Formats: sequence, structure tokens, C-alpha cells
Amino acid sequence: MRSASRWYGFVGLVAAMGALACSAMMAAEPPAAPKVSTFAPASDLVFQVDYYVDRLEKAVASESEYKDTEDKVTKDANTLAVLALALGLHDQDNKYKKAAPGLIRASQKLASAKDYGSAKAGVEAVKQALASGGDPSSLKWEKVASLDALMQQVPLINSRLKRNTTSVRFKRMAKDTAGDSAAIAAIAQGSMADLEEVKKPGDAEKWFSFCAQMRDAAGAVNAAIHALDEDAAKSAMKKLNQSCDDCHAVFHPEATEKK
Repeated sequence: MRSASRWYGFVGLVAAMGALACSAMMAAEPPAAPKVSTFAPASDLVFQVDYYVDRLEKAVASESEYKDTEDKVTKDANTLAVLALALGLHDQDNKYKKAAPGLIRASQKLASAKDYGSAKAGVEAVKQALASGGDPSSLKWEKVASLDALMQQVPLINSRLKRNTTSVRFKRMAKDTAGDSAAIAAIAQGSMADLEEVKKPGDAEKWFSFCAQMRDAAGAVNAAIHALDEDAAKSAMKKLNQSCDDCHAVFHPEATEKK
């Protein structure tokens, strides 16, 4: 009987420790966000919203097209939700600021689409939300999208950035790369409040730090592109890639090992 009591006591202690760990993670608060303009100009984010809406329209042009791009639709819809949040919270006025609450909701619904019909209707709802009006003052930096989908999107965007910031394409593709770097910065800031990857209480601060590093490095890439400073862009790209590697080393070491 004494052994049973000890066992139940041990189980209770483990459960209590687990509860404390969860409470600690829940209590962890991200640092205050800087003004969005410091890492992602509103004009670049608007450009990206239009870019992803156009891609989504093409993805649901036919059922066969949708079947070929179903995963892309999910990633793009989640990305759109974060871009909308950034525009709604932006310190610079922009044409989608008031539409942001409705655009977030429409993007989230589209992200959960499971078939062509719901995806088609979801894209139409997203297009209608672009012209909607709302009160962005109720928005805050919080989870609005799937972290997994966003982290799958980042390397795709980053690959375009690497390809288009070369000597030959640097100036010619500046508008596109400015948009892509702004999108990564917004994703980094938008992911900060999502502690899904944090399994240990002490790692919450690390997560916040890695997200901030990624955001600021992408912001530096964006600033260098606007200044047409190729050397500065290359330097900032190295920091951006390093921020990803540093984060993977802690939260996804298997991704680093595969390199």
C-alpha cells in the first residue's frame, strides 16, 4: 500500500510540475512590438497582399488547378492573415488598414478549406474583404495563422529573395524583393506570440529573441533594397539566414542536421 501511495505521489508531482511548466509558458509575454514601419513599409505589405490574392485567384481558377496547388492555397491564406494583421496595426495609413479585421477572418476561413468548392468561395470572400470596413483598433499582435504553414512559407519566400538579390536582378526585381522581405518580417513578428514550438518554460524568451532577430534582419534587407545598396542587402541576408539556423538549432535541430 505504501508503494502505491508513493507511486501516486510521484504521478501527482509530475502532473503538478507539468502544470507549472504550462502556466509559465502561458504567462510568458512577448516584448512590445516596434512600429511596423521600422521593419515593413505599408506599401510593401499592400503589394504583398495583392500578390497573394492574385495567386489565390489563379489557384482556384479550376478544380484541376486547385488540386495541383492545394498546399500552396493553405500557406498563402495563412500568410495573408499575418499580412493583414500587420497592415491593421501599421503606423502608416494604408488602403487595407480598415479592411484588416475582415481580411484576417476571411483568410483564416480560406486556410481551413478542405475542397475546391470551399476554397473557391473562400477566395471570393477574401476579395470582398479587401473592400470591407472595420475597426483595426481592436487588433493586437496575437496568433492569427498556423505556425506550421508560415514556417513552410518562409523558405519559399527566402529562396526568391536569394535568387532576386543577385547582381543581375538586384535593381530589376527591387519591388518584388522589397515585398518578400517585408512579408518575412511580418511573419516573424506575427509568429512571436505563438508558443507552439516552446516545450520548456525557459525557451519562451529564446523564441521571442529568435523571432525578433528574424524580423529585424528581414527589415534590414528591406531597407537595403529600398536604398539600392546591394552590399548591405547581402550582409542583411546572411543575418536573416543565420537567424533561421540559430532558431532551428534550438527548436528544430533535425532541420539543421539535414543541411
